[in-house]
Amino acid sequence: QMMQGEFQSFSRIVVMLLCVGILAALLMNLTDLFENKQIADIGFYFVYLFLILLLLRIFGTVTDTAQSLISDMLVFMKLFMPVYFLAVGAASGVTTGLLYYQFILMLIYVMEAALSAFLMPLIKVYIFLTFMNGLWAEEKLHMLLELLKRVIGYLLKLFFAVITGISMIQSMITPVIDAMKMSTLQKTIAMIPGIGTVSDSVAELVIGSAVLIKNSIGVVAILLLVLLCALPAIKIWVLAMLLKLSAALAGIVSDRRITSCMDRVGEGSLLVLRIVLTACCLFLIMIAIAAMTTNRGF
Repeated sequence: QMMQGEFQSFSRIVVMLLCVGILAALLMNLTDLFENKQIADIGFYFVYLFLILLLLRIFGTVTDTAQSLISDMLVFMKLFMPVYFLAVGAASGVTTGLLYYQFILMLIYVMEAALSAFLMPLIKVYIFLTFMNGLWAEEKLHMLLELLKRVIGYLLKLFFAVITGISMIQSMITPVIDAMKMSTLQKTIAMIPGIGTVSDSVAELVIGSAVLIKNSIGVVAILLLVLLCALPAIKIWVLAMLLKLSAALAGIVSDRRITSCMDRVGEGSLLVLRIVLTACCLFLIMIAIAAMTTNRGF
């Protein structure tokens, strides 16, 4: 029933956008028959204002879905961290579990500050400039919009590279420290006459079981995180593609400013989708790195 309701909503969006494009084309063609071009300009601005209201509603749905998803991901990670990194500490060592726990806390804080408080408003500025750009037939803000889109893309890549790089560097150091401590302890116990061999075998069995439990928890967390992100991400992608499809169809008959505005709002929606996927991928990579680097040779 939810999917059926979403499909009906999406179809209404496409119909309304196409109607706006056709109406703008009719007004422009009809008013070309008269000498007074001010009537054509007034008619265009009325249609353009209606288009802005419609696109704002669509983009509001996109941003609300993205912010709700990011909030759900952060809540999920806050609930998941104590369980998973307790298992990491049992499998690899207290130092590794503690440092990974602190790194995830830092990642959540940075994500709340960078993605929700900085990049999302930056995309809203992009959409606002898109609406202003349609007021001029020459599209005077075209270069500024392209620059802003590239800046947002570069910031996402930089954020992803920095967080992933720090995680990789940490994974090269902290598991080795705990491995050295555990190896020293095992060798010390193995030197005890009579019980050394048995205790060493029992220790390997316990550590292997802890690694298996830790990896199982990690796999379940990755699956749950993917399921959590799948439907909202698909919804945002579908809305963006509908905007681009409407712009392509309306571009056959409608004014360039109308179709360009639709297309750029679709680009803004895809930028929002990149933010959501970046946040999800960061958590997935962090869990995968923690799982792979704390296996202790198993």
